[in-house]
Amino acid sequence: TLTTAELRLRPLLSTHLTFREMSERLYVSPHTVKSQALSLYRKLGVSSRSQAIQRMQQTGLLAT
Repeated sequence: TLTTAELRLRPLLSTHLTFREMSERLYVSPHTVKSQALSLYRKLGVSSRSQAIQRMQQTGLLAT
């Protein structure tokens, strides 16, 4: 189950934004974004941002 924070981060992962830029949009620290992203990767069973995007597309968690 994804947390609310992970759900907010989900659409931003598929953009060109850096973690710092995402943090500015979400009004949290870059460290928080990185932690949330790593948690999301773990839950998806992947180890990178590109793998996470691919897995979210495959499972319907990310609209294409």
